[in-house]
Amino acid sequence: MYRENKIKTGDFGEITVKEEDIIYFTCGMYGFEDYKKYIILKDAPEDDVLFLQSLDNMELSFVLIDPYAIFNDYNPILTEEDLHELNTSKEDELKYLAIAIIKEDVRQSVVNLKSPIAINPKLKRAKQVILQNSYPLRHNIIPTEEANECW
Repeated sequence: MYRENKIKTGDFGEITVKEEDIIYFTCGMYGFEDYKKYIILKDAPEDDVLFLQSLDNMELSFVLIDPYAIFNDYNPILTEEDLHELNTSKEDELKYLAIAIIKEDVRQSVVNLKSPIAINPKLKRAKQVILQNSYPLRHNIIPTEEANECW
């Protein structure tokens, strides 16, 4: 039987956290190394936009996007050290989520494809990694030609 706790967050109000849903970062995220316990929140299972809520700092959360929703042939390559920290030997055993910056003018919103969060779903271990292949740090979520058609 897993425990449940209610917590009050800065962005989402009071939420219920199940122990089995907690993701543990091996060394925190860049710039937030002291915070290692998080939960992923989403409105619906099919959503490509998610939120990473810190359980160590209730005011800290990040917008996440499934990188495959933006870049169909996304093919992350990790270092051996990253794979070892995530207790796996294959990149395809991991789930990847990219940190997004959503602007008021959505056409200026970007996602970081170079440093995604890699999650071992079986072990609930995660790490923000720097990929060995070349992806941009800031990739427009809405391609320029599409953004112009929307507005």
